[in-house]
Amino acid sequence: MTWSKHRTLRRWVPGGLLALFVLLVPWQAHAIIVERVVAVIGEKAILLTDLRKRARPFLVQTFARMPVGPQRAAAESRVLGQVMERIVDEELEATSASRTNTRATADEVDKALRNIARASGGVTLSELFQNIRRDTGMTEVEYRREIRRQVLEGKLLNRMIQNQRITEKEMREVFEKVVKQERRILLYQPAWIVLRLGKNPSKDLVEARMIQARKIVASTRSGSDFGSLAKQHSEDPETQKKGGVLGLRAVSGSPKARSGRFKPLARALERRALTLEPGEVTDPFRYQDALAIVVLVSRQPSRYTTLKAARQEMFERVRGAKLQKVRTKWLKDLRRRTHVDVRL
Repeated sequence: MTWSKHRTLRRWVPGGLLALFVLLVPWQAHAIIVERVVAVIGEKAILLTDLRKRARPFLVQTFARMPVGPQRAAAESRVLGQVMERIVDEELEATSASRTNTRATADEVDKALRNIARASGGVTLSELFQNIRRDTGMTEVEYRREIRRQVLEGKLLNRMIQNQRITEKEMREVFEKVVKQERRILLYQPAWIVLRLGKNPSKDLVEARMIQARKIVASTRSGSDFGSLAKQHSEDPETQKKGGVLGLRAVSGSPKARSGRFKPLARALERRALTLEPGEVTDPFRYQDALAIVVLVSRQPSRYTTLKAARQEMFERVRGAKLQKVRTKWLKDLRRRTHVDVRL
């Protein structure tokens, strides 16, 4: 170390410590790797390496179907942000668990793993861990740790709602919602009757056609065969001889529609068909240059027959919704009482 360097050191090292400083500084400098802190939760710092390790399974799945480029970089940033939010929640939950002396036992984790294996086609635990390793890159230890976190969260939340009742009304409302949602993926077979109006029809023609259409609807609702009425009255050459049947259809945007195997109806027709139960018929309505009447011939059977048969599932759905609502409020309160600084 030259004299000029000693003079520079004197500017910021107290004189009495200079000799000690010179003795402690190695002659050969070595680079020091400083970890980037991406969040501080309470008194705990989360490092970038910790975040990337937790995000690795999700990044593996994301990158498997995405080429290198700006889109991939944006996806990585999005995944890291989502995992960071999860880490924050977990740290807050761990603090709460410590305060209430709540923990997830080894037996509880093993039970959860057996349930997951059973739900995954009845595989063994060994096969489950192999599948997880293949699909996400997570080791058995990492996966067990992840399940332990979920079990712990479940125990904390269950304590919060243990005194909340689940009513028949709540289950009925969820049942009706689920059945309605399921219709978006079921195949169905509609039929129609078309009464042509032509371009720029007169008021008298529209009125006469509407009277005819209402009579057809009334006959159908009284028990007359819609197919026979379609052969007699419909003016659509493609379906008239087939009793108005439009064939098996998939709902727009559903997986079966996207596959290309089953075509969806035009949206104006589909909206009306989806409100019907098998055998029900719409009122007449204007469609392009015609009046149309749609009947639902059949629909793929629902797996939800009655509320009684689906009671346990509806109970779990209502309970899950309550848990999520409680969790959101609880974590919001914990964040308000804890220092959280995310630096992504």
